[in-house]
Amino acid sequence: MSVISCSYKDVFEEKVSRGKLLILAFQHVLTMCPASIAVPLILGSALNLDNKTVAFLVSANLFTSGISVLIQTFGFANIGSKLPLVMGASFAPLGVMISIGGQYGLNTLFGAIIGSGILIFVISFFMEKILVFFPNVVVGSFVTLIGISLIPVAFKDLAGGEGAANFGAVENIMLGGLVLIIIIGLNQYGKGLVRSLSLLIGIIIGTIIAFALGMVDLTPVAQASWFEIINPAKFGAPKFRIDAILMMTIFCVINLIQCIGVFSVLDEVCQTNTDSSTKIKGLRGVAMGQIFAGLFCSVPSTMFNENVGLIELTNVKSRNVIKMAGLFLIIIGFFPKVAALITIVPKPVMGGATISLFGIILTAGISILSKVDFSTGGNFTIVGISLAVGVGVTVVPNIFDAFPSLLSMLLSNGLFMVSITAIILNIVFNFKDIKKSLVAN
Repeated sequence: MSVISCSYKDVFEEKVSRGKLLILAFQHVLTMCPASIAVPLILGSALNLDNKTVAFLVSANLFTSGISVLIQTFGFANIGSKLPLVMGASFAPLGVMISIGGQYGLNTLFGAIIGSGILIFVISFFMEKILVFFPNVVVGSFVTLIGISLIPVAFKDLAGGEGAANFGAVENIMLGGLVLIIIIGLNQYGKGLVRSLSLLIGIIIGTIIAFALGMVDLTPVAQASWFEIINPAKFGAPKFRIDAILMMTIFCVINLIQCIGVFSVLDEVCQTNTDSSTKIKGLRGVAMGQIFAGLFCSVPSTMFNENVGLIELTNVKSRNVIKMAGLFLIIIGFFPKVAALITIVPKPVMGGATISLFGIILTAGISILSKVDFSTGGNFTIVGISLAVGVGVTVVPNIFDAFPSLLSMLLSNGLFMVSITAIILNIVFNFKDIKKSLVAN
């Protein structure tokens, strides 16, 4: 596969007509919203917050996600990668956020998010050396597990959503299957705009059919308020506890590792070669976005793999599309009814749609691993053992329940386990090469 340096921005400066740009941007918002909104919803439920407070957290999340997207796509000084990357709420620190919020309250939670964002920003200045520990054998294993771990999520949605009374109903699976077939068909045989909007068209057709079958619940739209001010002083001044900040930082490092993987997925999709400097700027953008998130009573953001998958599906790599998506998110953050309208898309419809996106992520992981020389450096063992550990923990997450709570949360995270296992094994098998790279940097 030929690659181009991401220093040549032409690949991301594709000219897109205004109408097409708006529709493609909305398609990206529709793709990221369900997963991003889920984080504040789960957090609010776990902390027993009232509906009005949870609604505010959702609006704040969309608003700060939009801010993070603009930081990432525009780039300011040495902050932001200037790559077409969509940002949304991260699941990585969800467990520790519930723990901090439940024990110390929301003020301390948002203080921990701000404090850990500052620490992550400081860590980014040492990323040149840290990136040495993330060759293709490590990143490929990590990205492959992301694809593997996301696919069950899509299949649960396809069946109706986890815990649904009609989980696995024939009509759910047939509806989601039809959406998937429409997306594949339009992507394969559609031309121009139709091909680019294959995901959106599939979701719209699926939702219309679901509405006719009585599968669409409009209650969230009716209950949502028309306007919400994202007030940074909503819960008072943030409080800073060293222990809470350090706990949050540990899990936000996992988020950074995930972002490193997203850069590699983007390279596979766009046939680019993102240099270390651009990655470091991007990670600083993640940290800056997290600081803003804490200030505006929201949760940390991460780069969304599914939106990189959408770039592959649409074959439109324009940064301007993602910039517009960021603006949409900021605007939607002020209008909860619009956000609620996006969330009424039935689970089977989203399940069928996301199977195609998550499959692309899995393929990207395999493609990264295809560049690895499995005849040297113990790479065969590194990939095999790290994926075995990562998949094992993903499938059996309660294996570490007897451990202290913080350690249990960390070790039961499959993405953390696959990355730390691959990094350690790579150091063991390729210590001399890593030492040379560290000296060179």
